[in-house]
Amino acid sequence: MCHYTHLILFDREKMLFFLAESKPVTQIAHLLNRSESTILCELRRNADLTGQPMSYCPLAVQALYKQRRKASHSHKRLKNQSCILEYH
Repeated sequence: MCHYTHLILFDREKMLFFLAESKPVTQIAHLLNRSESTILCELRRNADLTGQPMSYCPLAVQALYKQRRKASHSHKRLKNQSCILEYH
C-alpha cells in the first residue's frame, strides 16, 4: 500500500510563496504537511541552480512532472511475439 501522494500545482504555488517569504525548508514542509525530504527533493530536482532567489516556477515544474510521469509508464507489449523471436 502506497501512502505517497504527489505534489499538485497548488502545493507548488504555496511552496513558491513560502520561498519568497524566505521560510526555511523545515517550516515549508510543516505548513504543507509533507516531509522535509519531499520538499528538498522537489527543490533539488526542479529549481534552477543559477543562484537566483526566484528560480522555482510552479507552472514549469508541473509541466515537467507531467512529462516525466508520461515517460515513466511501461510500454505495451507487442501482440505478435513471433516477430521478436525471428530476430534472435
